[in-house]
Amino acid sequence: MMDHWLSYRMILLFIGVTILSCDPRSSAQDVQLAQVFDKKLFVSEVQAVIPEALDSTERILAENAYVDRWIKENVMLHEAEKNIPADLEIDRLVQNYKASLIMLQYEKSVVESLLDTVISDQELETYYEENKSQYQLESTIVRCHLVKLPGDLDGDVIKKIESSWKGNSEDDFRELVSLSNTFATTYYLNDSIWYRLDVISQEMPEGSVNLNAIRNNKVFQLTNDQNYYFLKILEIKDKKEIAPLAFIQEQASRVILHKRKIALLEKLKEDLYDRAVSRNNIKIFAQ
Repeated sequence: MMDHWLSYRMILLFIGVTILSCDPRSSAQDVQLAQVFDKKLFVSEVQAVIPEALDSTERILAENAYVDRWIKENVMLHEAEKNIPADLEIDRLVQNYKASLIMLQYEKSVVESLLDTVISDQELETYYEENKSQYQLESTIVRCHLVKLPGDLDGDVIKKIESSWKGNSEDDFRELVSLSNTFATTYYLNDSIWYRLDVISQEMPEGSVNLNAIRNNKVFQLTNDQNYYFLKILEIKDKKEIAPLAFIQEQASRVILHKRKIALLEKLKEDLYDRAVSRNNIKIFAQ
């Protein structure tokens, strides 16, 4: 058995060397590499699927693997062809599959060229109002400000950040954003973005932030050996509440675009049907 396997691998190695030494693009005669029953494999077929960028060793390995796979697949295909059920309509199945592929490719090209992908704020608002009952939250979400700083940061910088954090003016907030951008390892300072509470909790010291904690305290200023933490909870939405539009906007946009796509293809189908009727390209024969 081992001798047989070694002989088989030597044959594949020979095939790889043969492929490298033959270039059918410069020769009128293609070279046959393998045969399984009545099916034949030629050098040109293998070279067509092997990337040009591979070096000679990699090409031999890739080509050997391809020939090996081709042989095994065609041995199995031969056996499958012998056992096709008598009532299996292969030609019809092939035609149906071909038609499906052609249709899918055409629809894809139509969608890529004609689908309007711009969604206005008003359209999003309208969709949300009509469908928001479908968007119940699966977990608690929050709007917040979070700044996480390395523990070895200079004390004067920490004081500046703490001062701007506690300030209430627009200048204070701009200073906080600027300092966070320079020194923070993580910071969330966009008022309009909602985050899952578990995502925020992972940025804070373990066990320090949970649903009970944020209900009782909206502002956290913590420190440990690794980091300084500043957290301010601006708003909370509990599990089972209706998700705010800002939280599901991406999902809603995908739904809107999918509906547009369906409508576009349905209109196209109707237009093509009407045109075919007007040109007498459709005939229905009474039975």
